[in-house]
Amino acid sequence: MGIPSPNSALFPVRDNNVITPLVDGGVAFDRIASAIEAAVSSVWVCVAFLEPEATFPNGRGTFFDILDDATDRGLDVRALVWHPEGPSAEAEDTLCADATTAAMLSVRGTRWQLRWDAVGRNCQHQKVWIIDAGTPNEIAFVGGINITQGSMADSSHGEPTFGERNERYSNIHDVHCQIQGPITSDVHTNFVMRWNHSSEQDKTFGSWPETETNDLPDVVGISADAGSVRAQITRSILPDLYSELPEGENSVRQQYLEAFEAAQEYVYVENQIFLSRACLDVIHGTLERGVPVLALVPADAMPELAAAKAHPGIAAAYQALAKCGEYPNFCLAAVAALRTWGYEEIYVHSKTAIIDDEWATIGSTNLVFSSFQGDTEMNVSFWHKQTARTLRTQLFDEHGGFSSGGLEGRQAIEKLIEIARKNTANREENQLLQGFIYAIEPNNWAK
Repeated sequence: MGIPSPNSALFPVRDNNVITPLVDGGVAFDRIASAIEAAVSSVWVCVAFLEPEATFPNGRGTFFDILDDATDRGLDVRALVWHPEGPSAEAEDTLCADATTAAMLSVRGTRWQLRWDAVGRNCQHQKVWIIDAGTPNEIAFVGGINITQGSMADSSHGEPTFGERNERYSNIHDVHCQIQGPITSDVHTNFVMRWNHSSEQDKTFGSWPETETNDLPDVVGISADAGSVRAQITRSILPDLYSELPEGENSVRQQYLEAFEAAQEYVYVENQIFLSRACLDVIHGTLERGVPVLALVPADAMPELAAAKAHPGIAAAYQALAKCGEYPNFCLAAVAALRTWGYEEIYVHSKTAIIDDEWATIGSTNLVFSSFQGDTEMNVSFWHKQTARTLRTQLFDEHGGFSSGGLEGRQAIEKLIEIARKNTANREENQLLQGFIYAIEPNNWAK
């Protein structure tokens, strides 16, 4: 039984792509910066969370420095930025549409275009870069990595040189990917849709330069073939957010549910928020069939998750997660590193899954109701054994501290689960871990 594609997606499955997984922000942002440096026509980016002072790898400067340099070379540079409302407006890692931001841009002499985009009290959560859009050299980057200093960590996850010890977001594990081929046209279309419909563009401070930004033309044609990967862009979009999509889109949710149900050999998930009741209910059936399931989450979860237990739907999701823990073939895990002063938690921010070494998805979508029914999200899913296996090997080797490339998927995940459980015992004795992974109790998570 293969993993089907979601029929609710606006964009079709497209053949002949290249998907290159980029594990951890140091690798991803180095690749993104290199693509920007090689760009000949345009650089477009969708921004959710941004720390203006965060510096890219290898001395490249900040987000603003990199885009300024691209503008100086004559490129069309645009940033579509989430405009937070409600409590999120006070977050330190957001770039608000206000007088303070306008003054900062003015002092910098910023000449590239920005538009702000809101979706009520929810989040415009896509993290997307498009280089040389609409040209034969079009490249896109899709994933979950925010532009923050903690997101610049590499796979070694060495002790951060900034912030407080064990600060929640100072050492982040995350995943992005580079894509080339026909599906880049769909990423391009999504950007045009959002840019032209951006909610704040006609409001005070809702664009930069004010009243001087211009709309983008619709995408004409599909990017040329680039490889052999079958892939699809899936999204979470609320109804009536864009005129082209009056009923919205919920294809990420559909894809996850159908993929979990189709799993035969193993399920591997990394997600910042593993609390979708619908997904967990399907996973129960997967576990009943004897399929091993490993879910990697941050041990030091956002405090909002514990507070959300007062909501009946979230409480039911916690109960469903605890039920998963009753199965011997289920493992909930986190990652940490032993320092001279104790264990440092590595914050799992990634939103990815791999099933049976046959299919994988990488994107911005958390496994929780708000990501499916409120936030604007984008994932790229692909059906390609070699690429899925490459991603699996990269992740398992990093987390488990062993070479998994010579193992089949089920063997590899069973080995990773074994290491995670041994590491839990090692941690209780203050011993060095093999890799970073250790098992945690599902009924105690996010308390």
